Amino acid sequence: MTVRVLPCPRQQGFTLVELALVMGIVALLLGGLMVPVARMLEQKANATTQATLETAQQAILGFALLNQRLPCPAAGSDGVASTYDAVNGCAPHPAPTFSDLTDASWGYLPWATLGISGADAWGNRLRYAVSTPLTNTGALTATQLRNSNLTITCTTQVIGNIPSCFSGATSMQPATNATFVVYSHGKNGRGAISMDGETNVAAPPALSDEIQNLPSASGGTAASRRNFVFRFRTDATHPAGEFDDLMVWMPANLLAAKLLAAEKWTP
Repeated sequence: MTVRVLPCPRQQGFTLVELALVMGIVALLLGGLMVPVARMLEQKANATTQATLETAQQAILGFALLNQRLPCPAAGSDGVASTYDAVNGCAPHPAPTFSDLTDASWGYLPWATLGISGADAWGNRLRYAVSTPLTNTGALTATQLRNSNLTITCTTQVIGNIPSCFSGATSMQPATNATFVVYSHGKNGRGAISMDGETNVAAPPALSDEIQNLPSASGGTAASRRNFVFRFRTDATHPAGEFDDLMVWMPANLLAAKLLAAEKWTP
């Protein structure tokens, strides 16, 4: 008897060309997914930081209600507010970056004194500036509040294509009588100090509103130390340059209204 041996069926599989094609398709799909995921994570970080800033704003208001004054900035990593004195303004603890006795004091948010978080979503310390006279005990008088002169400007640049910044040729100023500001240097972190004390040495381009919120800008004249910029975010391709700082502040009239409503102040 003759035994016939049947051939085994041929094994089918991917050729190298087919495998490369599949891998290319997978890479394209993953790349397309990464863009919205990255954008979603950035939006979440911005929202988290904004919520932290608003918490800080309310904590400072609470401090004012309890102490009838505003806290001095902190200088170091301990987050403890400096102490006001009649000679140096917000005195050393160690000293804030700047303190003008009759103008503005600038440093870090005194997060430990306030009992809140002092970092943004990127792990950097929040900045804090305050009208120095308002940090003195009993200084929350109508005159002192009226003289609060921290200014929030939409832009420092003479160009008219920044959203919401111009009315005709005039730059908008969201606030000209703010008592304090709290802000983050945003995702790019230019000018920021991490909670571990590391400095982000990256500098913004010459034509950038972020320069006004840098320590070097605050180290100039008294006028520059009381002026800050807040506006819509723009990326590096925008003619006005990249801007991603986030900020909150409290106008003098709003602080006065809060104190009056709580029966903690009589003008």
